[in-house]
Amino acid sequence: MDEQIIINTITELETARCRALETGDLKALAELVDEGLVHIHATGTIDDKAGYLQLVQDAIEFLRVDRKNLDVRVYADVAIATGRLLQSIKLRATGERREMDVITTQIWLRQADVWRQISFQATNL
Repeated sequence: MDEQIIINTITELETARCRALETGDLKALAELVDEGLVHIHATGTIDDKAGYLQLVQDAIEFLRVDRKNLDVRVYADVAIATGRLLQSIKLRATGERREMDVITTQIWLRQADVWRQISFQATNL
């Protein structure tokens, strides 16, 4: 498969992931992340797929999720995406709003022609 097609695919999937967070579409989000997901938040907290989806459902409302300068590098069936991520969130328990500005590294894996995110790491700026 052409590298540019893969780059476009990963960019589209990341856009879909961001929209799923904003709309609270857990089904769409679950389809985009792998069963073996390791999601490392900017706080250092680590979630697996179930924990990540539970957090999105119960604890955080994503008001805005914007990607900036996403760079995708392709290595056969693995794509590594890095870039800035701006998020406005509201903590469901307290109503507190937070603005987040992070750099992320994501690893996407292609299995049976389906790309899913297997790793996410955020670092605060």
